[in-house]
Amino acid sequence: VNSNAVDEVVCLSDDGNPTTPTQADGSEIAAVETRGTPKKGMTFDSMEALEKFYSSYGKACRFDVIRVGAKKDGNTNVKRWQYWHYECGPGTSTNQVVKEGDPKGAEVQPCKRRRKSKKMWVELTHKNHVPTPSKSRFIPSYRDVPKFVLRVAKDLMDAGVKQSQIYYALANQMNGFENLPFLLKYMHNVVGKERSKEFDETDCRAMFEYFAKMKEVNEDFFFSWRVDEANKLMDVVWVDTRSRVAYMDFCDIVCFDATYITNHYQLPFANFVGVNHHGQTILLGCALVRNEDTETYKWVMREWLECMGGVQPGGIITDQSVPMAKAIEQVLPDRRHRLCVWHILSKVPRKLLAVKKVGEVHKKMKDVVYDSLSIEEFECRWIELIRSFNLEGNEWLNSLWEERSRWVPAYVKDTF
Repeated sequence: VNSNAVDEVVCLSDDGNPTTPTQADGSEIAAVETRGTPKKGMTFDSMEALEKFYSSYGKACRFDVIRVGAKKDGNTNVKRWQYWHYECGPGTSTNQVVKEGDPKGAEVQPCKRRRKSKKMWVELTHKNHVPTPSKSRFIPSYRDVPKFVLRVAKDLMDAGVKQSQIYYALANQMNGFENLPFLLKYMHNVVGKERSKEFDETDCRAMFEYFAKMKEVNEDFFFSWRVDEANKLMDVVWVDTRSRVAYMDFCDIVCFDATYITNHYQLPFANFVGVNHHGQTILLGCALVRNEDTETYKWVMREWLECMGGVQPGGIITDQSVPMAKAIEQVLPDRRHRLCVWHILSKVPRKLLAVKKVGEVHKKMKDVVYDSLSIEEFECRWIELIRSFNLEGNEWLNSLWEERSRWVPAYVKDTF
């Protein structure tokens, strides 16, 4: 959409003619609270007005409207182009942008390869399903948990009722799941956000009172925190005295993990873990974080290193978290970083679900990874495995091959 030439936007049906989306019975879907349907010649005062129009139109037609890209003028830095993505239901994309020219014979291009031309045709037809109001709950922007439902859900949860049972009870009162404007998972997420707000007001104070008491008992107890602009707690790190002492002896290899989620507040719990001379895991530090991004992990690692007197570990192991890897590159640039091979191999059944004999693939992959004593042996056996099961085009396996030096034992046994 060109901000100065909005009249180039046309909606097409399967036969290439401008149309209004229709239901299965042929009746038109009313574009409620909009100026009508998109037509050639329409103009708008601003991009905001244009986006509001298409959002209202998409909602009336059971489509979700997502802003996916924009382009600014190189000289004035003013937005000149904006692209929107029309989506319906889980995993069903309906936006198709075609090359400039005759829309009937034009070549369809994927959304990720949009051509920034003055003409763009958007196909607004529902494929392989009938749009109904009940299906709008599958579209993220139309999900809604009413405040009274949220209050009831929290009260019942405090009384020990499971969220699934609460959801079933609500569905029973609404005469069916299709009449609920949200899914169970969405209700779970909303309740978790509310719990996070409560954390700032009640248990947060209790946690710091506990830290203060621990500090009184032993002055080597360490804790650090930071708040946002609204003075609300963002992240907190704490390390007890025993962990600080143990780290001085067992700082050769440390595992940093943030895959745990606290049940009550839905806050990621991060921890530093080492191994002692008995082969037992030992806790070397803990953290509660608001966000799992690079800046958060950088702050956690820096505070933890300060607690440990600046002594860096010999090597560090994590899962395939991109933000965590970026944080390690900046905070521990000279340390060897390895990806956890157990995490990677545990994903095989899920990542290769559509592959025949996935169980056999999983077993042989473990043999190749764990039993290859040299780099040359691993590479030969891996290539043979991929060819024998015709997995050359699997993107996930190809990405593992590209990162093999960071997780395969044959590559990292010099440090780990």
